[in-house]
Amino acid sequence: MSLIQSALTASIPTSQQSGFIVWNPYYGETALLLALILFLVGSAVVLLGSRLKKSRQLPRPRTWLKAVIAVVWVLQILILLRIFKHIIDVDPSAGVTGPVLPITLASAACTFAYVAYLLRRDGGSSALGGAFAVAVVGPMVFELPFVLIVGPVGETPTDPGAALTIPFFIAMFTTLAFLTFSSRAAITRYSLYFLGAMFLAFAVWALFGFSYPSSGSPFLLNAVSKVLGFATTASMFTKEGPTSAGKQEDPQGLPPS
Repeated sequence: MSLIQSALTASIPTSQQSGFIVWNPYYGETALLLALILFLVGSAVVLLGSRLKKSRQLPRPRTWLKAVIAVVWVLQILILLRIFKHIIDVDPSAGVTGPVLPITLASAACTFAYVAYLLRRDGGSSALGGAFAVAVVGPMVFELPFVLIVGPVGETPTDPGAALTIPFFIAMFTTLAFLTFSSRAAITRYSLYFLGAMFLAFAVWALFGFSYPSSGSPFLLNAVSKVLGFATTASMFTKEGPTSAGKQEDPQGLPPS
């Protein structure tokens, strides 16, 4: 038996409900403290958005760095797929999908179409590249803080040591880096509003213990926060005024001809 498979076997819970991403809820004062922290973070991000006078262009990596990011991303995805296969082999009842997957896929399709339409005049490759970036980055905007929140209470195959945790975080950060590939991606006030709203949705979810979204309010809050993650990335391609990179728009709000 391989080292990875041994780690996965040791991490399979015996008392958890069936599923790949399952965690224990927060209780009492811990849940309230988590809700307060998430509320403060969300409020701070919304406040930052309200004070943002102009959009902030993301830094553009050099061509060689783009290639490195893309190669590392592909390798990490292949590693994760192999680990997921081991999880299924060890525990056939464990699924690698969750109840919110249909909403995730629908959000990805909608944001892909929306950004592709916005960038249609930039050429086919730019439009499809930006749309692809939004479709894959959207869930990562949600997943990064989500994993940090549920990590301390997780007792599932999602955390079999470094065998899964390291590739997963590398995949998340390299996916987020795809936004820097597009010259149109920028931090806008609306992207900060949506990001802040996502943290506020997390705060409400924390009042319910940040419970697994099998039904009811946890499912709704999980779905809403996932949609807000996609909205955050999509709004980074929406022109709203002059950017810090020096691209000026007409005073009436029209882009330069």
